[in-house]
Amino acid sequence: MLQIGEFSRLSRISVRMLRHYDQVGLLKPAEQDAQTGYRRYAVSQLAEANRITVLRDLGFPIREIGRLVHADDRELARALDDRARELEEGIGREQRRLADLLRFRQDVEAGGAAISCEVALVSVPSYQVVALRMELAGYGEERRAWERLGAFMRERKIAPSEPYTEYCEFCDEGAAADAGGDAAGGAGDAIAAGGAPCGAPSPVTVEVAVATDAHGEDDGPLRFYRSAALPLAASIKVYGPYENIAPVYASFARWLEDHPALRMAGPTREVAHRGPWNAEDPQDYLTEFLVPVQKTA
Repeated sequence: MLQIGEFSRLSRISVRMLRHYDQVGLLKPAEQDAQTGYRRYAVSQLAEANRITVLRDLGFPIREIGRLVHADDRELARALDDRARELEEGIGREQRRLADLLRFRQDVEAGGAAISCEVALVSVPSYQVVALRMELAGYGEERRAWERLGAFMRERKIAPSEPYTEYCEFCDEGAAADAGGDAAGGAGDAIAAGGAPCGAPSPVTVEVAVATDAHGEDDGPLRFYRSAALPLAASIKVYGPYENIAPVYASFARWLEDHPALRMAGPTREVAHRGPWNAEDPQDYLTEFLVPVQKTA
């Protein structure tokens, strides 16, 4: 048997952490003296301690480590695969964050000039859609919702209508109600659309939808409905990579300030006419924002 100090040196886990592991039930000593409270560990527990250290360094939470310490190889391999995917997604997010930082630095060096956008008033018709609503960790996770909707459509053989049309809205029911909007919206004849933030706190709820001629009963997370038409909407077109989108909100706010007879009337819809699926160069992307508006008088 090993005293806690000896076990600490051999396992390279501090005495303080060993006591914590004992308290949370992660690694309990083989023996504990009832009189003195001294902990003693078996030599065989070193392998368990080493696995705990590896899993902790890989970012697994305590509750998961407790489950995986004694897991068989198959279960552990599955957990490691899941963690690898999480790390890859995290690396991707950090790479995008670094790219955003470098672009922002370039803007600062160039004087930080804001992008000015032309605004036009349009109307948007309604159309039949199949939609999926799910909760995400944040706005940057929108891709997960699209992947899930695509999988459901393939599984149920739901074909999109022509021309291909899709849209996305981040849902904050309170904000939508205050703005007089409808949580289910459309994007007219757009090829693709994504939702603009409606002010919802993280985590956020997103609804993604694809136009289809199919009609059906709601099935679990899937919903079939006809999107709401927009009698009047402010249309703002942005050319170039998605990084050019952020200044749109400030530009539209300035336009709205100059048009006091109008006010926002619902969630913004972001329409991607040209994107990675039909344009190789990001400079050729074309994104349109549709902001429902109504007259104040």
